[in-house]
Amino acid sequence: MPFFGFVFVAAQFMATLEPKTISAFDQYVRTVDAQIVARNGGAEPLAGRPVGIFRNESAEISKGLVQDWTAVSFIPGAKKAQAIPVLEDFARHGSIYPEVLEGRVEKREPGRVFGYHRIRKKKVMEVNLEARYAVDQVPVAANRYFSRSTAIEIIEIDDAGTKKERRLPPGQDHGFLWRLQTYWTLEETPQGLWMEVRSVSLTRDVPAGLGWVIKPLLRDLPKESLETVMEATKKAVLAAK
Repeated sequence: MPFFGFVFVAAQFMATLEPKTISAFDQYVRTVDAQIVARNGGAEPLAGRPVGIFRNESAEISKGLVQDWTAVSFIPGAKKAQAIPVLEDFARHGSIYPEVLEGRVEKREPGRVFGYHRIRKKKVMEVNLEARYAVDQVPVAANRYFSRSTAIEIIEIDDAGTKKERRLPPGQDHGFLWRLQTYWTLEETPQGLWMEVRSVSLTRDVPAGLGWVIKPLLRDLPKESLETVMEATKKAVLAAK
Protein backbone atom coordinates (compact mmCIF):
# COMPACT_ATOMS: atom_id res chain seq x y z
CA MET A 1 0.00 0.00 0.00
CA PRO A 2 1.43 3.46 -0.83
CA PHE A 3 2.33 5.68 2.11
CA PHE A 4 -0.61 8.03 1.45
CA GLY A 5 -2.87 4.98 1.71
CA PHE A 6 -1.63 4.28 5.22
CA VAL A 7 -2.15 7.92 6.17
CA PHE A 8 -5.72 7.74 4.87
CA VAL A 9 -6.42 4.51 6.77
CA ALA A 10 -4.94 5.90 9.98
CA ALA A 11 -6.99 9.07 9.71
CA GLN A 12 -10.21 7.14 9.14
CA PHE A 13 -9.57 4.58 11.86
CA MET A 14 -9.54 6.76 14.98
CA ALA A 15 -11.93 5.51 17.66
CA THR A 16 -13.12 6.37 21.16
CA LEU A 17 -13.37 3.85 23.96
CA GLU A 18 -16.88 4.18 25.38
CA PRO A 19 -18.02 3.47 28.96
CA LYS A 20 -20.38 0.70 27.82
CA THR A 21 -17.49 -1.03 26.05
CA ILE A 22 -15.38 -0.86 29.21
CA SER A 23 -18.28 -2.18 31.29
CA ALA A 24 -18.82 -5.16 28.97
CA PHE A 25 -15.11 -6.03 29.02
CA ASP A 26 -14.90 -5.71 32.80
CA GLN A 27 -17.86 -8.05 33.18
CA TYR A 28 -16.20 -10.60 30.87
CA VAL A 29 -12.92 -10.38 32.81
CA ARG A 30 -14.66 -10.82 36.17
CA THR A 31 -16.08 -14.12 34.95
CA VAL A 32 -12.69 -15.30 33.65
CA ASP A 33 -10.95 -14.17 36.84
CA ALA A 34 -13.35 -16.09 39.07
CA GLN A 35 -12.89 -19.25 37.01
CA ILE A 36 -9.08 -19.09 37.04
CA VAL A 37 -8.82 -18.22 40.75
CA ALA A 38 -11.16 -21.09 41.64
CA ARG A 39 -9.17 -23.52 39.52
CA ASN A 40 -5.86 -22.48 41.04
CA GLY A 41 -7.31 -22.78 44.52
CA GLY A 42 -8.39 -26.35 43.89
CA ALA A 43 -6.65 -29.60 43.12
CA GLU A 44 -7.04 -29.58 39.34
CA PRO A 45 -3.56 -30.18 37.89
CA LEU A 46 -2.06 -28.25 35.02
CA ALA A 47 0.23 -31.20 34.24
CA GLY A 48 -0.99 -33.33 31.37
CA ARG A 49 -2.94 -30.62 29.59
CA PRO A 50 -2.54 -30.46 25.80
CA VAL A 51 0.42 -28.29 24.80
CA GLY A 52 -0.27 -25.52 22.29
CA ILE A 53 -2.30 -22.37 21.85
CA PHE A 54 -6.08 -22.36 22.10
CA ARG A 55 -8.87 -19.86 21.55
CA ASN A 56 -11.22 -19.63 24.52
CA GLU A 57 -13.63 -17.13 23.02
CA SER A 58 -13.85 -14.14 20.74
CA ALA A 59 -16.72 -11.91 21.78
CA GLU A 60 -18.03 -8.90 19.91
CA ILE A 61 -19.30 -6.33 22.40
CA SER A 62 -20.61 -2.82 21.89
CA LYS A 63 -17.94 -0.93 19.89
CA GLY A 64 -15.29 -3.49 20.77
CA LEU A 65 -13.85 -6.98 20.36
CA VAL A 66 -12.74 -9.27 23.21
CA GLN A 67 -10.12 -11.89 22.40
CA ASP A 68 -9.37 -14.66 24.87
CA TRP A 69 -6.46 -17.05 24.24
CA THR A 70 -4.53 -19.63 26.27
CA ALA A 71 -1.05 -21.06 25.62
CA VAL A 72 0.33 -24.12 27.42
CA SER A 73 3.92 -25.39 27.41
CA PHE A 74 6.10 -27.90 29.26
CA ILE A 75 9.83 -27.65 30.03
CA PRO A 76 11.42 -30.94 31.16
CA GLY A 77 13.59 -30.58 34.26
CA ALA A 78 12.80 -26.88 34.83
CA LYS A 79 11.82 -25.31 38.16
CA LYS A 80 9.36 -22.50 38.87
CA ALA A 81 12.15 -20.56 40.60
CA GLN A 82 13.82 -20.28 37.19
CA ALA A 83 10.67 -18.94 35.53
CA ILE A 84 9.39 -16.39 38.06
CA PRO A 85 12.25 -13.89 37.53
CA VAL A 86 11.66 -14.11 33.77
CA LEU A 87 8.03 -13.09 34.25
CA GLU A 88 8.50 -10.40 36.89
CA ASP A 89 11.80 -8.68 36.01
CA PHE A 90 10.52 -6.13 33.50
CA ALA A 91 14.03 -4.69 33.09
CA ARG A 92 15.03 -7.92 31.27
CA HIS A 93 12.01 -8.06 28.98
CA GLY A 94 13.57 -6.00 26.20
CA SER A 95 16.16 -8.76 25.73
CA ILE A 96 13.63 -11.60 26.12
CA TYR A 97 10.49 -10.61 24.23
CA PRO A 98 10.78 -9.49 20.57
CA GLU A 99 7.89 -7.01 20.76
CA VAL A 100 9.28 -5.23 23.84
CA LEU A 101 11.63 -2.37 22.98
CA GLU A 102 12.11 -1.26 26.57
CA GLY A 103 11.05 -2.49 29.99
CA ARG A 104 11.54 -1.53 33.61
CA VAL A 105 10.26 -2.25 37.10
CA GLU A 106 8.64 0.92 38.44
CA LYS A 107 7.85 -0.29 41.95
CA ARG A 108 7.77 -3.41 44.09
CA GLU A 109 5.45 -4.17 46.98
CA PRO A 110 4.89 -7.42 48.89
CA GLY A 111 3.20 -9.72 46.38
CA ARG A 112 2.95 -7.02 43.73
CA VAL A 113 5.14 -5.63 40.94
CA PHE A 114 4.48 -2.53 38.83
CA GLY A 115 6.13 -2.66 35.41
CA TYR A 116 6.47 -0.73 32.17
CA HIS A 117 6.84 -1.78 28.53
CA ARG A 118 7.37 0.11 25.31
CA ILE A 119 6.05 -2.21 22.61
CA ARG A 120 6.15 -2.39 18.84
CA LYS A 121 3.80 -4.67 16.92
CA LYS A 122 4.01 -5.07 13.14
CA LYS A 123 1.43 -6.67 10.85
CA VAL A 124 0.33 -4.77 7.76
CA MET A 125 0.78 -1.61 9.85
CA GLU A 126 3.15 -0.79 12.71
CA VAL A 127 1.67 -0.13 16.14
CA ASN A 128 3.70 1.41 18.98
CA LEU A 129 2.40 1.37 22.55
CA GLU A 130 3.43 2.20 26.08
CA ALA A 131 1.88 0.03 28.77
CA ARG A 132 2.02 -0.04 32.56
CA TYR A 133 1.03 -3.11 34.52
CA ALA A 134 0.20 -4.16 38.05
CA VAL A 135 1.21 -7.79 38.57
CA ASP A 136 -0.27 -9.51 41.63
CA GLN A 137 0.94 -12.83 42.97
CA VAL A 138 -2.03 -14.86 44.19
CA PRO A 139 -1.31 -17.39 46.99
CA VAL A 140 -1.46 -20.99 45.75
CA ALA A 141 0.01 -24.42 46.59
CA ALA A 142 3.77 -24.64 47.20
CA ASN A 143 4.49 -26.26 43.81
CA ARG A 144 2.62 -23.51 41.95
CA TYR A 145 2.90 -19.87 41.00
CA PHE A 146 -0.10 -17.83 39.91
CA SER A 147 -0.12 -14.16 38.90
CA ARG A 148 -2.66 -11.71 37.54
CA SER A 149 -1.31 -8.90 35.36
CA THR A 150 -3.58 -5.93 34.70
CA ALA A 151 -2.62 -3.27 32.17
CA ILE A 152 -3.44 -0.15 34.19
CA GLU A 153 -2.47 2.21 31.35
CA ILE A 154 -2.10 1.69 27.60
CA ILE A 155 -1.01 4.60 25.42
CA GLU A 156 -0.65 4.49 21.64
CA ILE A 157 2.33 6.38 20.24
CA ASP A 158 1.74 8.11 16.92
CA ASP A 159 4.64 8.73 14.49
CA ALA A 160 6.96 6.77 16.80
CA GLY A 161 10.64 7.48 16.41
CA THR A 162 10.14 10.73 14.48
CA LYS A 163 10.16 14.40 15.43
CA LYS A 164 6.36 14.25 15.27
CA GLU A 165 6.12 11.48 17.89
CA ARG A 166 3.18 12.03 20.26
CA ARG A 167 1.23 10.04 22.81
CA LEU A 168 -2.45 9.79 21.98
CA PRO A 169 -4.95 10.15 24.82
CA PRO A 170 -5.84 6.72 26.25
CA GLY A 171 -9.02 5.45 24.63
CA GLN A 172 -8.90 8.10 21.88
CA ASP A 173 -6.64 6.40 19.37
CA HIS A 174 -6.75 3.65 16.72
CA GLY A 175 -8.04 1.06 19.19
CA PHE A 176 -5.44 -1.65 18.52
CA LEU A 177 -5.24 -2.43 22.25
CA TRP A 178 -7.44 -0.82 24.90
CA ARG A 179 -7.33 -3.36 27.72
CA LEU A 180 -5.18 -6.39 28.59
CA GLN A 181 -5.51 -8.91 31.41
CA THR A 182 -2.93 -11.72 31.61
CA TYR A 183 -2.78 -14.76 33.90
CA TRP A 184 0.30 -16.95 34.40
CA THR A 185 0.13 -20.33 36.08
CA LEU A 186 3.26 -22.39 36.75
CA GLU A 187 3.17 -25.92 38.12
CA GLU A 188 6.37 -27.67 39.13
CA THR A 189 6.37 -31.46 38.91
CA PRO A 190 9.13 -34.08 39.32
CA GLN A 191 9.32 -34.24 35.53
CA GLY A 192 9.58 -30.50 34.90
CA LEU A 193 7.65 -27.25 34.70
CA TRP A 194 4.22 -26.75 33.20
CA MET A 195 3.42 -23.18 32.12
CA GLU A 196 0.07 -21.69 31.16
CA VAL A 197 -0.63 -18.11 30.11
CA ARG A 198 -4.11 -16.79 29.41
CA SER A 199 -4.54 -13.42 27.75
CA VAL A 200 -7.79 -11.47 27.55
CA SER A 201 -7.62 -8.31 25.43
CA LEU A 202 -9.94 -5.58 24.24
CA THR A 203 -9.63 -3.82 20.88
CA ARG A 204 -11.98 -1.69 18.87
CA ASP A 205 -14.39 -3.35 16.46
CA VAL A 206 -13.70 -3.59 12.72
CA PRO A 207 -14.77 -0.37 10.98
CA ALA A 208 -16.95 -0.68 7.89
CA GLY A 209 -14.96 -0.44 4.69
CA LEU A 210 -11.55 -0.92 6.32
CA GLY A 211 -11.78 -4.59 7.29
CA TRP A 212 -9.40 -5.60 4.51
CA VAL A 213 -6.46 -3.83 6.19
CA ILE A 214 -7.52 -3.65 9.86
CA LYS A 215 -9.09 -7.07 10.45
CA PRO A 216 -5.77 -9.00 10.26
CA LEU A 217 -4.36 -6.73 12.98
CA LEU A 218 -7.32 -7.12 15.32
CA ARG A 219 -7.85 -10.82 14.58
CA ASP A 220 -4.33 -12.22 14.43
CA LEU A 221 -2.12 -10.09 16.68
CA PRO A 222 -3.41 -11.40 20.05
CA LYS A 223 -2.77 -15.02 19.07
CA GLU A 224 0.59 -14.29 17.45
CA SER A 225 1.71 -12.17 20.39
CA LEU A 226 0.80 -14.94 22.85
CA GLU A 227 2.69 -17.53 20.80
CA THR A 228 5.73 -15.26 20.79
CA VAL A 229 5.48 -14.61 24.53
CA MET A 230 5.28 -18.30 25.40
CA GLU A 231 8.17 -19.30 23.12
CA ALA A 232 10.36 -16.46 24.39
CA THR A 233 9.56 -17.31 28.02
CA LYS A 234 10.38 -20.96 27.43
CA LYS A 235 13.69 -20.00 25.81
CA ALA A 236 14.62 -17.72 28.73
CA VAL A 237 13.74 -20.38 31.31
CA LEU A 238 15.84 -22.96 29.46
CA ALA A 239 18.75 -20.52 29.46
CA ALA A 240 18.42 -20.21 33.26
CA LYS A 241 18.61 -23.97 33.89
